[in-house]
Amino acid sequence: MSVYEHLEFRLLKYIVAVAESRTFTAAALRLHVAQSALSTQIRGLEDNLGIKVFDRERGTALTAEGKVLVRYAREALRTRQHIVDTVQAIQAGRMTPLRLGFTPFVHRVFLHSVSALYKELIPDSEIVPESVEAGEVGARIRDADLDAVLLTLPIADDHLRVSVIDRERLLVCMRDDDLLAEHEAVPPAALNQKLSIFTFQRHHPAAYERIVQMFERVGITPRPCNPTMNIEHIQWIVREGACYSLMRAGCPLISGLVTRPIAGVDLTVDTALVSRSDKNKPALCQGRSKTRPLWRSKSRPVDKC
Repeated sequence: MSVYEHLEFRLLKYIVAVAESRTFTAAALRLHVAQSALSTQIRGLEDNLGIKVFDRERGTALTAEGKVLVRYAREALRTRQHIVDTVQAIQAGRMTPLRLGFTPFVHRVFLHSVSALYKELIPDSEIVPESVEAGEVGARIRDADLDAVLLTLPIADDHLRVSVIDRERLLVCMRDDDLLAEHEAVPPAALNQKLSIFTFQRHHPAAYERIVQMFERVGITPRPCNPTMNIEHIQWIVREGACYSLMRAGCPLISGLVTRPIAGVDLTVDTALVSRSDKNKPALCQGRSKTRPLWRSKSRPVDKC
């Protein structure tokens, strides 16, 4: 018998119950099993895997291996529940289309990736995409008007499940003959009142405020500008020498421009999939963390930066 076959769902449930209940007695009552049987089966699993899940000299304190096992046990049990719910919903004809929103700053490559993954997990499923403003996301999801939304963080809503799928650095765009282009990283003081933030002000005020606050900490006051999402226009303004601008690291540049990081500033555009934490479409409920990427694009579109 393979060592992997010893790790049954039943035993995962037992381990989680003991970890949450803090004692074998309380866990046995919760599971409606005899305490002796519960203890014996967990000890048997420990012997078969060659590890200790609980430090019995300290009651039911989790060992380092036990902490890892409990974390993944919870995720595995949730996944099992979603699998059962999904196949039963399909059989009963209760599967409805996935209503997937997306905000203006999201690359289309992520729309394709999320759609393809969902259809891979739920064959024959239908997806209804819809553009949505960043400020409307929380209310649209809470009201069940949308099942999930691809957006650029941040989002101020503790009731949503947030899964980061990509991070891309924001750099300073400048003329290639500018003296600052000689630096590997631009000193923040050199950008004060000279760096404009064009793309976030109107369509994503929360992201704009996050950038402004980070700049304040390093002594940068942004140069006032009229907001625009037209990347070609922004690059033309920079090439004419009117100002510096923020630009995504992967954005293609017109001739005569380069990008450089800001010294001491780790500024990123974070793309995330957000959904309700209490009720979700099956393929969205995978217990992902807030920082672990789910998809990575090998190429980026050239029409939106």
